[in-house]
Amino acid sequence: MKKLSGFFYLIKKNIIAIINYHGYRIVKIKKRAAKKISTRLVNQNGRIEASLNDNNIQNLLNTKYFTVKIDAKPGINHLREALNWLVRESVSLNRTPLVFTPYFDSCHNFDIELHATWDKYINLNNIQIINLSTSNTISINGVMESDITDFDDLSVLWIERDHIITDKENSEFDLIVRHNRTGLEIGGIHNGNRGLLEYSIRFLPSIRVLETYKQVSSKIENYCAIHVRRGDMLNMIDTYPNLDHDTHPDQIKTTLSQILPKFSKIYILTNERNRDYFNPLKMDYTVFQYFDFPELIALIECEDPDNFLLFEIEKLLFENANTKIYTFTHPEGGARLSLSKDLGWA
Repeated sequence: MKKLSGFFYLIKKNIIAIINYHGYRIVKIKKRAAKKISTRLVNQNGRIEASLNDNNIQNLLNTKYFTVKIDAKPGINHLREALNWLVRESVSLNRTPLVFTPYFDSCHNFDIELHATWDKYINLNNIQIINLSTSNTISINGVMESDITDFDDLSVLWIERDHIITDKENSEFDLIVRHNRTGLEIGGIHNGNRGLLEYSIRFLPSIRVLETYKQVSSKIENYCAIHVRRGDMLNMIDTYPNLDHDTHPDQIKTTLSQILPKFSKIYILTNERNRDYFNPLKMDYTVFQYFDFPELIALIECEDPDNFLLFEIEKLLFENANTKIYTFTHPEGGARLSLSKDLGWA
């Protein structure tokens, strides 16, 4: 029976490959107010080109939506990048972005599952799109499924990762859902007009993130922020051979002595779980971590801890510090202060 099942799967796969070779795709559709989902064979000819007019975008993004279905459960930076590509494609189709629910990898949250929506972390009412050549900035809204009152009545087109949306499809359906396993950039789709490469996307912090950041930063003022990435990356010896040595407190103290005067205030954001690990630095510096602030410790030492929310607040603390020290040397040769000789973005 297994052999027979595998045989039919192989036939199905070959048929789909032949269909795709001739410029067609198999899609799923649901008509407006219908309950039944059906399949359709569509021609990829007549693909729509992206167009964005900075001046009239607010009139275009209203009644039609675009979103992605993501299978991966990574960290918040990965999902934020997926959200970036969702917004770009939505706007290029003159559609309102319907943000997906972020499903995080629990290993980044003390192995505790977390259920949250994007509005906890970012301001969905002020997603900024910036024209790189003119610096003109426009603001659009993102929506969640709960914001759409007639969601179940929408006409829907479900497409796979490499499907190129046509003008007919864009005009026919209220909602287009692209299945993109990782949510990240798709070659042949996002590296063209669909990716709006002449624009950048900026997600502003939610009110909760912003207010908590203000409360904490007002208590420490004139500080240096240090990002110390350890944890999972310590096992990646081939990629980061110097990381353990370069992020040891004794070595950090040596690095800081060349940058900061003694007794400077430093805030350390880190995934090092040993609370006492950085204590040797306290001999020469005033050291702060999240557990020194009731506003931050309340996010972690509670029934439903949210390390991602803490990360978003600490990211603002890092960005607005007088001096910023990264873990890794800039991988593309950019100038920045860092703890380790190893290359990396963190």
